[in-house]
Amino acid sequence: MRRGNRVILITVCGLLMAIAVLALLNHGDASLKSALQENREFLLKMEGEIVAAVSLQNIVDMQPVEFTTRLATSINAPREVSLSGVELRLIYETLGIDISGASLFAVRGLDSYFSPLSLAEVSAAEKVYICIAMDGEILQNKTSGGWGPFLLVIKGELFAQRWCKYVEEINAQV
Repeated sequence: MRRGNRVILITVCGLLMAIAVLALLNHGDASLKSALQENREFLLKMEGEIVAAVSLQNIVDMQPVEFTTRLATSINAPREVSLSGVELRLIYETLGIDISGASLFAVRGLDSYFSPLSLAEVSAAEKVYICIAMDGEILQNKTSGGWGPFLLVIKGELFAQRWCKYVEEINAQV
């Protein structure tokens, strides 16, 4: 076997071992993500510690409001969309979670997309919503090609690049 082929073989074997180790480490995270999707839940955390699991039924019980906002992406022309959701500040309030000491809210989707929010944004009335329906249709999960079951929407943003599909967790940080 030539030296060049041996180097390639060793490199490929090393990469395969690294992939196996990373897959093993990520297995627990994958099963949590799957459970959150199946149960239609997302987690609220404070400094990385889970303080509540919020279900679709919790959101429905909080009586979502309908509102319209502009959806503009790099792929589609801007259009008005009708959404149904609950303000994030009201979710914390309803669950009795004090967020006054938080400075940053890290919203993460099942696809690992991350959207940061400030306390001022989360505390503002009619600004940040967790939505469960768009244009009269319940948001479908990622495996069904949807944007849900939960969609973070920042109302009034010029572009939707800070919206977060498939919300998995919101971590409030001091």
